[in-house]
Amino acid sequence: MRRNLFQSISSELEKYLKKGDKVVIGLSGGRDSVALLHTLIRSPLALSIFACHFNHYLRKNSETDQKFVESLCRANKIPLYVKKLDIKRASRHLNKGIEETGRVFRRKFLENIQMSTGSKHILLAHHSDDQIETFFMRLLRGSSLKGLQSIKILEGPYFRPMISFTKNQITDFLISENLDWIEDESNSDIKYTRNNIRENLIPLLKQFNPNLNSIISNTLQMIAEQNKYIDERLSGLEPSLIKEVSDYEFVASIQDILNLSDFEIKEILYRFFLTKIGPKDFISFRNIDDILRLIKSSSASWEFLLTNNIKIEKGYNFLCIKTQKYMDPVLDLNILCEGVWENDNLEIKITKENFDDNLNYVFFDLSKMKFPISVRNFQDGDRMKLKGMRSPKKLQDIFIDNKIPRFIRARLPVFESEGKIFHIHGVNINSSLRLKTYQENSIGISVKSTKLDKLIQNINS
Repeated sequence: MRRNLFQSISSELEKYLKKGDKVVIGLSGGRDSVALLHTLIRSPLALSIFACHFNHYLRKNSETDQKFVESLCRANKIPLYVKKLDIKRASRHLNKGIEETGRVFRRKFLENIQMSTGSKHILLAHHSDDQIETFFMRLLRGSSLKGLQSIKILEGPYFRPMISFTKNQITDFLISENLDWIEDESNSDIKYTRNNIRENLIPLLKQFNPNLNSIISNTLQMIAEQNKYIDERLSGLEPSLIKEVSDYEFVASIQDILNLSDFEIKEILYRFFLTKIGPKDFISFRNIDDILRLIKSSSASWEFLLTNNIKIEKGYNFLCIKTQKYMDPVLDLNILCEGVWENDNLEIKITKENFDDNLNYVFFDLSKMKFPISVRNFQDGDRMKLKGMRSPKKLQDIFIDNKIPRFIRARLPVFESEGKIFHIHGVNINSSLRLKTYQENSIGISVKSTKLDKLIQNINS
């Protein structure tokens, strides 16, 4: 066992690392991370090892654990980085579970050390028993095939060379090497979902079939193969279906979505969320079902919070997805004369001559208006006079007539002169002051806003 485990892990290391590479290892002091550290130290690759220990303050023995890790690293002359954080307090502040909060902060810590040390990979000591526990955790909270797939040996910066070994194999290896490790008593505390699955569910299922681990491993392999096939089939659909407006905002045509089968829609949405937000906000297939149901609803507009951070909005034939909390920008410009004026991500150019061919201008009759021109957000009760109409029309009705989605209305710049609205950027309408082309005594107005222009372009395409 000693020879097989060491040689097998060494073989995995050699697949992804070369001699002298720098690596970060997550070192709790438990059996798994101690076994991994021992193999790294003995590896013929002569790796530069940087150990990271995260003190969660979850147990009475947290300080003892840290001292054990410090002693272990000191004895082997390995640089150690320690992060201390009260995870219970942090989880309450973030309104998230303790397990999820701990995982997020651990990853951030490890990735920061990887970056500062210039390390190639972050090595984690996950093993096959972790695979089984993770499978049931995801199954019980309603994952899709994509979410159920196994923990990967290589995932971004993370490298798990022990993923094919069992907990018992690792324990036997440590005993044969006469190595000490820490027993984390919190691992048996069933108030944590993973521990409850490990201590109660898995032993119960093994009463029905002692070969449970092998069966689940085979199932995970089949799921991986099915996911690969589905990925190949759907890889070209997502980017053409869900258009990126910014790092956190996306828009899609509902008509294009409904041209696909329900299965394709669900898989594309699930893969989108998994890719764009990762595991920080868990999205279940029930969430995806809710989105699909609302997409198909007859309501012209609706919005809802999928999680604390993810907002979904429907506006006529469009779906808007925001993957972080977002406030519409406040527009407040008082334009006194010709020139270039800026507000947040907005650039407005007003001129009577020397029109830039690279800009799109809209022309207005200057004889019927004057400076200053104010630029602001849409407000309830706003009205604008259109050509051929005796009285001004509510902007709300103009938006409805032109099927402008609710999620974009508050972001469209509204232009006003002498208390009268004469232009709404992004809405192709003939106001009473608008001209078809440049004429004498007219001004041209051009608006540039990278994010807003992308959104308008996708909605008008």
